[in-house]
Amino acid sequence: MLTPAPAAVSSDARAVETASRQFLLSLKKDCHLLVAVSGGGDSIGLLTALDEMRLASGRDDVRLSAATVDHGLRPAAAEEAAWVATFCARRGIAHRTLRWEGEKPGSGLMAAARNARYRLLCDEAGRIGADAIVLAHTMEDQAETLAMRRARNGTALASGMAGRTLIAATSWAVRPFLRIRREAIRDFLEARGLAWIDDPSNDDTRFERVRMRQMVRNRVEALADEAEDAARARVALSLGAAALFAEAVTLHDGLVAEIDAGRLADDHAPARYLLNVLVSALGGLAYGPGGAALDRVSALCSAPHGARMTTGRCLFEKHRHSLFILREARELSEAEVAPGDSAVWDGRFRIENRACEPLHIRPAGAGAESLCDAAGLPRRLARLAGAVRPVLPAVADISAAPFLAPFDRFLPGFDLALANTLAEAFARPAYPDPASAYLR
Repeated sequence: MLTPAPAAVSSDARAVETASRQFLLSLKKDCHLLVAVSGGGDSIGLLTALDEMRLASGRDDVRLSAATVDHGLRPAAAEEAAWVATFCARRGIAHRTLRWEGEKPGSGLMAAARNARYRLLCDEAGRIGADAIVLAHTMEDQAETLAMRRARNGTALASGMAGRTLIAATSWAVRPFLRIRREAIRDFLEARGLAWIDDPSNDDTRFERVRMRQMVRNRVEALADEAEDAARARVALSLGAAALFAEAVTLHDGLVAEIDAGRLADDHAPARYLLNVLVSALGGLAYGPGGAALDRVSALCSAPHGARMTTGRCLFEKHRHSLFILREARELSEAEVAPGDSAVWDGRFRIENRACEPLHIRPAGAGAESLCDAAGLPRRLARLAGAVRPVLPAVADISAAPFLAPFDRFLPGFDLALANTLAEAFARPAYPDPASAYLR
């Protein structure tokens, strides 16, 4: 329902103006922003503040567009999107409603909705030529995220939201309100007599975030401070992992990583971070195994020649002073790619079919020709690596490019250097830098 705005004014509302002004002043000339607006207080406050501060800060060259995602999960969602459209029209801001079409999954609905939301926003940014997507996540969102990730994964790699995240390797999503309290945004709106929409799901304790919100209510600022510390630590860890990759890893044909086992033992924290990313990339899963599985992989570095294990869809094998990692020859599916379409196969390759006929993709299998001897791999591993490649016709209108599962969907800004180190090793283009995308 719509929440009427009382007349009370709080000085905390100035924090909203300050954060918006600082963000706008950081942008390149003629920057075009796509603002994600649900109709809730946070996003209405973000759009309003950016619109007002464009003029107040002398950045009227910055252009705003808005989009509302209708997930089709609540009957009221279409009405709420229409209300946002009217709000935007009154301010002269272009708006579009993006609908998540098709069947919804029976399990993992919230994660699927999140992925759909970001995909739709990314597509819209590309359609209108926006330089960045702007999201209204607040200090409360930051605190809840850090607390949830710690509860799931422990404290070693847990961090909050990144100030910017690259979506689908194309569009940067920026969060300028991560140091702003939700109450300050409401105060900002109330001072202007503006209303917003309260989403009833924000009070539904069936959702993990709502339960966590209640638990961290009195620790928001402390957790937000810890999230900033964790982000700095994550940047340092990621840079250490990138340096370790350059010094200790050889990538064979984009299929097998050969790692100096001694170096992994010497650089424990960066090594675990790097291993997690490599397993994700070579196994084609969005996340590495983490936790106890990484402990077992680390222990394998000190194991005798021939020791092996599997985790994260990868085989790990010790050969003399090296640890080899490659995709296991199991759960390799077949797929069809329609003419003019593209698809990600096995989470590891993006296949482009520019031909006029459907393309059938299958794994090479055990009888396939192994990698060339010059690759420098043990013969057995060369055969295994050859078996997990996709079989494609050798024609110009069909291509396969490496798909880096840990980064090609969502790349938090603190991992950009590591992601580009891997991109270079896998012989694929670098990820776009925010400095050239939307910053001065």
